[in-house]
Amino acid sequence: MIGFQPKSEHNLYSESLAPVEFSERKVGSFGIGMIWFGIAVQVTSFLVMTPLVQYYTVGELVWINLIGQLLVCLACFVTQEIGLKYGVSFATTITAVAGPLGGKIVGIVRALPAIIFVGLNGFIGATAVNMFMKSVFGFDNMLIAIIINASLLILVTITGAKGIERFTTFAAPLMIIIGAIMFYVLMKTHGVGLIDVWDLGRTSGTDKSWLYGFGVCLGGYAAVAMGFNDFTKDCKVKNGNMKKAARTHLIFYSLMSAPSFMFFTMIGIITVVLVPGMTGAEVLPYLTELVAGGNNAIIAILALFVFVAQLSTNTAANLFPSEYVICALAPKKINFKTAAVIVGVVAFAIQPWNFGPILDVFLAVFGAAGGPALGIIAVDYYYFRKRKYSLGDLFNSKGKYSYWYGINPVSLSCYLIGIIIGLMFLDYNYFVSLISTSVLYMVAGNLFAKKFPVMVTETAENITNFTINDDPTIPM
Repeated sequence: MIGFQPKSEHNLYSESLAPVEFSERKVGSFGIGMIWFGIAVQVTSFLVMTPLVQYYTVGELVWINLIGQLLVCLACFVTQEIGLKYGVSFATTITAVAGPLGGKIVGIVRALPAIIFVGLNGFIGATAVNMFMKSVFGFDNMLIAIIINASLLILVTITGAKGIERFTTFAAPLMIIIGAIMFYVLMKTHGVGLIDVWDLGRTSGTDKSWLYGFGVCLGGYAAVAMGFNDFTKDCKVKNGNMKKAARTHLIFYSLMSAPSFMFFTMIGIITVVLVPGMTGAEVLPYLTELVAGGNNAIIAILALFVFVAQLSTNTAANLFPSEYVICALAPKKINFKTAAVIVGVVAFAIQPWNFGPILDVFLAVFGAAGGPALGIIAVDYYYFRKRKYSLGDLFNSKGKYSYWYGINPVSLSCYLIGIIIGLMFLDYNYFVSLISTSVLYMVAGNLFAKKFPVMVTETAENITNFTINDDPTIPM
């Protein structure tokens, strides 16, 4: 068990952020795979990934998307053990790295792109709801559709990881079937096969390094990867064997993420290549009309598919992690349900669907912020702390992780420098910023070890309010 008992000094503690006991976890290996399926089926990829045909051929994008998703899974593997072992979210564990106040800053940086994607996916989902209402009831009102979609997003998300798993397991067959139909009709209508379109693309006449494409993929999931313990804190650990659980989870979500993401992304990319002047925003309406041929019943079914696809993605990849960040901003005042409403309102208020063709650049830029964060977290947890946290101090703003006025100036300075380095090498930003920040933080941590000794050491006697069984397979 974890056995954490909150005390009066734990002012960062709340029921919404509480460690999940091993006995209370409900998500298995198949479940985390299904959650990843929902995360990977990105209907917004029609908007975000289709601009890449300016620089790559269809065949190149197949490999870029496939390898990019596998890299995303490896990035998630770095942080998943934190959730498995301690049962707490990113919003809590980032305190050990950046301090209680610094952790809030990093949390906001992490939540920003996720909130933008809540709005993007939500607008597509609302469009589908409106399409359904028009085809079935003859009622056309986008505002009502937005409210309906946002309400359902919040209702599914507040059920937690297990609720998201159940919804995605129910929705996956529908998404696979309808997606396959869309792909088949598209290719048949244009009289082409995959071989015929393999060398099409690169419409701008220029190309970019594959690392840029990988960076866009990683940028889209950077927020998920740097805090994958948001999900694994609810995952079962059979017989205390954490290493086996971590490996099994990696296999399941790798198998579910790469094919599903690549498949639905490639539908959009091939559509843009085959139809002159087509933009990412026009892909779904085009495919809907192509498949339905004006039949209202079929339009309603396709609209349901789009709605379900965005709901499964939006809840898991975007809304769920953001809520923990919002809860951590004021843990005694904001609970999980309230945070869901806040994220939903902000996401639709900023109207990110009007950001247009700069979305792929936005993802690449966020990769410059996501890479350094993942690097610092990995160095902090594996290199300095040797996989140990003082759970009680994570919930105490005046505990040993308070550093300097609640901020770890060393880690935040390295984080900022890493972002700047990434922006200087935009086409390679995720990788350059990840590697450079990791090395920088190793060096800086050791240089400032005397000033902030807790930054580089985590001794056994510092592990307060935490117990775990003595199974030797558990990495300590």
